[in-house]
Amino acid sequence: MELAVHALLTGQKMKKKAKIQQLYEDWMMHGERETTSGGKPRPPSMKIYLNWIVEAWKIISEETISKSFKLCGVTNAIDGTEDDEINCFKPDGPVPEGRALLKKARDDKELVRLFEEIDLAEDKENGIASDDSIEL
Repeated sequence: MELAVHALLTGQKMKKKAKIQQLYEDWMMHGERETTSGGKPRPPSMKIYLNWIVEAWKIISEETISKSFKLCGVTNAIDGTEDDEINCFKPDGPVPEGRALLKKARDDKELVRLFEEIDLAEDKENGIASDDSIEL
């Protein structure tokens, strides 16, 4: 994993862990805790744990979460406009030629789509039903 990605994810993980630790300590000091028949305190319920996780995720901005995905190459920009943000494709990354390869793959896919579209349009113009035009 790229050092920048690792540093970003590690920092965010530490923030979440610190938040959960803070919430746990608050619960230990001020929360309503059930006890066992022997009088020992029960651990927090699953619902409480899940609420802590939700609260911990709230301290990380949407921008940081989005950036983390983009650094790893997971993006909604299928047109390639965010490919320069993929860490492993950067000039000093492990696959610097990756961006060009990804662009070529997108271009090839688009060419195939265009050729298929042209073929279908020509068949319609000539009154040929594509599936019926092949005689066996």
